[in-house]
Parts: sequence; C-alpha cells; structure tokens
Amino acid sequence: MEKLRILAVDDNMVNLASLEQELKDEYEVIPVSSGKRAIKFLYIEKVDLILLDVQMPIMDGIETLREIRTQENGITVPVILLTAKKDKETVIEGSKLGIMDYIVKPVNSDELHERVKRALKRRGVLPMEGDELYRLVKDVLASIQGGKLKAAVMKIDEIMGYQIDEAVSGRVHAAKVKLQSNDLPGGESMIQRVLKMMERDSGIGAGTEKPTISLGELNSRILYILDDLKNFDIKEALDKIDNLMRYSIPQNLLESCQKAQERLEAYDDDEAEKLMQDALKSLGADPGLFRQQR
Repeated sequence: MEKLRILAVDDNMVNLASLEQELKDEYEVIPVSSGKRAIKFLYIEKVDLILLDVQMPIMDGIETLREIRTQENGITVPVILLTAKKDKETVIEGSKLGIMDYIVKPVNSDELHERVKRALKRRGVLPMEGDELYRLVKDVLASIQGGKLKAAVMKIDEIMGYQIDEAVSGRVHAAKVKLQSNDLPGGESMIQRVLKMMERDSGIGAGTEKPTISLGELNSRILYILDDLKNFDIKEALDKIDNLMRYSIPQNLLESCQKAQERLEAYDDDEAEKLMQDALKSLGADPGLFRQQR
C-alpha cells in the first residue's frame, strides 16, 4: 500500500527537516521551502494533506493558501497551518479558506501525529476507530435530545466525512433526512438504533456507566480547562473537555462542554472560555478562583 502524501511548506530548512523526520515512517513527505514552490508543485501533483507555515517571506502562508484554493489539486486538500505566534486573527482568516486545523510552534511530536491523523480521518482518507465514532454518534443523540437540531445535523455532516462502515453511514444519513424534515422523534430513534447496532457488533459502550466525580475535582478540572484557554492551548482544552464529559456530570455542565467544543472547533476561543466560566459559577465555585488561577 502506498503511503499517503504530505506537502510540508516552510522557509526554515531546519523545520522542514524536522517535519520530514517525524513523519517519514508513516507518510511520504514532500518538503518545499516557499509558497511559490508549493503552488508550482500542486499544478502537476496531488497530495493528501498540506502542512503550511504561516510566517514566510515574499508569500506568507495565508497568501499561499488563497492561491492553492484556486487550483484543481488544492481546492479540497486538507491544510494544517503551522504558526509561531498565537494569532487568533490568522487562524480565523485561515478558517475562511478551509483549513482543517492549526498547530502552534514549536511542534510537539505527539501533537503533530495526532493532528495529521485527525485531519486525514475527517477527509475520509483514514478510517475512524470504533470508540471514537461511537462518541460522535452519542454527541448527535445528545444534541437531538437537547433540542439542538442544527447542531445535530452539523455533527452528522462531520461523521459522514469520515471513512466509516456503510451500514452506519446509511443509517446516520437516514437520521439526517428525518431531522431535516423536522421528524425529531424519527431522527432520534434512528440514531439510537445506530448506537445499539454498534454496541451489538463490537461491544462498544455496552454495559458501562459513566464514573462519578466529586465536586472539588470537577471544579479543578474546569479551572485547568480555563487555564489552557487563557494560554491558547486549544488542543489541551479540547482533550480535557472530552475527558470531563466521560464522567457523570450535571446535564447543564454537559451541555456547556458540548457548546464549548463546538465553539473551539469554530475557533471562537472567547465564547468557549465564557461558557466554561459560567459552568464553573453554576457549580457554586467562587469566581475568584478563576482570577487567582489566571
């Protein structure tokens, strides 16, 4: 089986060599040292993903991405921005051009591999693991039960972008059709059937209950999430929120976590931070704890 191809674009040769060294065992890495060379390469070649540095001379990452999106081989290719600055405006501008993700330098090895695999899964290039898919379908059910029709449909669209079992894909699509025709009970029933089918076929989620968590531990975990958001450590915040949702927590907190995840995935850090601050207050924690933590 041929390796998936990743185009790495960075004017710093040390950074390019590091990216190639990190990824070469799993992927075919094509290193290029400028935006113009990346554009020239994509005129004649296809790749499965692009790692694109933002701070480059002559033609920076955003300018390069604008040009890439005009090319046949670059219209839909997933792009991960590499940025040395915690610049929200750059990320927002990149999101308008369809970036899949971004990584703040210096690049951590584990984070690099995880972000690349996640981007390739979202493009349907790599298959989705069963437990991860199960969690996404559970999120759809939670949105439906919470009356969040638009969020449920958006999450279904995300699931449909992954490489998943045809039986699951067909049923999830059927649920979307029901939801779009305002048949919420039908859509909910279909999603529940998908979960039961996954539990039957692989045992995922079957017979398990969420573990409990103390109020003090709950407060501490939310404070850590807020600290990550303050430091622009979005991946860490998302991971901590996801971990928190694996516990038996109050419904209003669960909904706040789900909304915060959605906001972070849309690069709206401020709104996500506000949601988690409000969640902390709803638990009766002293707001001064957050100010002290900051």
